[in-house]
Amino acid sequence: MELHLTVSLAGSGYHPAAWHTSPLPPGPNAAALQAMARTAERGRLDAVLLGLPIDCTATHDLARVNTMQLDPLPLLGSMIGVTRQIGLGAAWTVDYTKPYHVARVFATLDHLSYGRTAWLAQMFDTAALALRIGRPAGPDDPAAYCVRAGEFIAVVRQLWDSWEDAAFAVDKPSGMFVDPERVHPINHVGTHFSVRGPLNVHRPPQGNPVLVLQDSATPSVRHFVAATADVLLTSCASPTAAAARYRVLHASAMERAQCAEAPLILANMMVVLAPTEDAAQRRGAALDAIIPPARGPRFVGTPEQLVDLMITWSQHNACDGFNILPAVLPTDLDLLVDLVIPRLQRIGMFRADYTGTTLRDHLGLTRPRSQFAPAAEARA
Repeated sequence: MELHLTVSLAGSGYHPAAWHTSPLPPGPNAAALQAMARTAERGRLDAVLLGLPIDCTATHDLARVNTMQLDPLPLLGSMIGVTRQIGLGAAWTVDYTKPYHVARVFATLDHLSYGRTAWLAQMFDTAALALRIGRPAGPDDPAAYCVRAGEFIAVVRQLWDSWEDAAFAVDKPSGMFVDPERVHPINHVGTHFSVRGPLNVHRPPQGNPVLVLQDSATPSVRHFVAATADVLLTSCASPTAAAARYRVLHASAMERAQCAEAPLILANMMVVLAPTEDAAQRRGAALDAIIPPARGPRFVGTPEQLVDLMITWSQHNACDGFNILPAVLPTDLDLLVDLVIPRLQRIGMFRADYTGTTLRDHLGLTRPRSQFAPAAEARA
């Protein structure tokens, strides 16, 4: 089985004490982040993900780390120009924005990157954002929250499809620039949103940029994200627990009305790496002594041991790959690319090179058929 691998970049790394030991500049630095994106591309990773929260038990340090983050959307834009093939994903909440804005921005980014973007649709982050931006928190009931989030995402996808692929006729002899029969107002009137459309950006190269959601401990939310996402990020402590979660998520996904394919399931894993086990354990212990990390999946060990862990999880059918959370940046990313990836490539568990041009190509996901395709086929 060939694994899918993404890496999340945030601050100085995903260990709450990372900023104490990281060699990165003390403040946000675009050049450093762009260099890490190039490192991930050199390793042939599927994608870099931006904006995944850093968990921390020490709230004062969490605030310090998270307030130093650059906004993931313009950061993604800056990485487009310094990379050529790797996918680029950015977080944008469904809580305090509008579907039209999300659809327009990610369609634009997908065009600028020639089809390499993903939207990490952040959910249930109202408590963290409400006071900062001066807006009331969202609904407390998870089911009601998912209804609104589901409508939000559905509208975004309709807007992406509101221009058929062949809508730009650009026929100079006839004088037709746009074929009006291939541009569709969506005329959505729902419980939470009323959007006429169409979008004022052509359909993205991927059809729809990849939608990434996070798994939840709440059963109703878990069912919703499994039935909605292209890629799901999960957090499980063991391959046995992850395999059980994998089965539940796939069963939920297959219940959706128009399920063309099950979502890819990537396991979040914070990693602390070193050439020897003793060195890795010392690194992990030194970080923990500064600030104990929140509970969550974590690996501390050598590159060889991380490869063994990935083999074990694969044998348990626990995931389709991993979303790596480097404990300290760029240290653990460099070790991943220089020492872990070559070992995976040698045993045939990871690609030697990119074989496609879009993020959907890298992930093995099909380009979705437009919701307006039946109308187009009827005209033909």
